[in-house]
Amino acid sequence: MTRSGPTGDGRDAAPVPLRAGHTHLFRGARLLLPATVSAPKPCALELEFSDGVRTPAELLAPVRPDEPWLLAVGAHRTAAGTALPARSWLVTRVTPGEDGTELRLGEPLPPPAP
Repeated sequence: MTRSGPTGDGRDAAPVPLRAGHTHLFRGARLLLPATVSAPKPCALELEFSDGVRTPAELLAPVRPDEPWLLAVGAHRTAAGTALPARSWLVTRVTPGEDGTELRLGEPLPPPAP
């Protein structure tokens, strides 16, 4: 999901950790970027779920300022063995706080047509 080669937009750096409080994502889920990230920017992420599973993800900026951010998450398996396909989610709210920046998920985007 991250682009190869230098982009000059921060996606070349090591992935930023993103924590989920559950074993899967859903509408309304809250995710936490570290306190060192004061404002979202397009970047590669390492999403860690509550069961310890980690998967690559990417935070994508909106095309227009009035559109939501997107979170693209790679395919992965939960610790219980459930296979989850790659999926992209709308980010409906971004809230800075003492513990980090919270991302609130909206609806998932429909899967790509076969």
